Amino acid sequence: MDKASTLDRAEKKLRAANGTKKSYKMETRLVADPNQKRMYENKLSRLSEELSSCANDLKAMKGGMQRGELFVGARGKSSRGGGEYGEMSGEEAGDSMLSDMNNIQDKTKNSLANTKHMVAASKEVGEATMEELLRQREQIRNVDNEAMRIEDNLQRADKLIKTFGKRMATDRFIQCFACINILLLVGVVIYTILKKGSLTGGENEGAPASPVGGRLLRGLLGEDEEESSY
Repeated sequence: MDKASTLDRAEKKLRAANGTKKSYKMETRLVADPNQKRMYENKLSRLSEELSSCANDLKAMKGGMQRGELFVGARGKSSRGGGEYGEMSGEEAGDSMLSDMNNIQDKTKNSLANTKHMVAASKEVGEATMEELLRQREQIRNVDNEAMRIEDNLQRADKLIKTFGKRMATDRFIQCFACINILLLVGVVIYTILKKGSLTGGENEGAPASPVGGRLLRGLLGEDEEESSY
């Protein structure tokens, strides 16, 4: 009964290992990095081979136990028919059966140990896969936050460019208006100067000759005539 219960526990562990393997396989498909995904798939392949080997060992042990039970059930007949145990004494046959059972039990324990090792390895790989997925999710979240921040900066820069353009347009309008005013002022000054010059020339043409200037002119002419007569 102890041997049968041990085999039952081994089968349960084996089923649990198969379930863990399926979960691990599904988690491996979610890994984005191809190198890590390939590494996890290789580990899964090795663990699957070990799990298949354990399943075969467990099946062989179970078949051996069933054959042992048949030998025990046929012990009375074998003692009279000259079988393997019939040639031994009762004590020797019992010792031989116990030895066979111990061997089978040792194999079962080894199979259980291998199954536990596979389950532990599968859990470690699953935890590593979950950590990698969480890390990648955090990276994606950081990338989203950075993209949102860049978009906000671009919107602010666009607003600043529009505001600066409006100010530039206003400043240019003021500068153009000031230039027009300066040109108008220069034109008025030039026009005033030219107009004043023309008025001054007209006034000199219409004025009578100065008598003082005429006398001086006649005096100079008279002196010239006297000098020429001598």
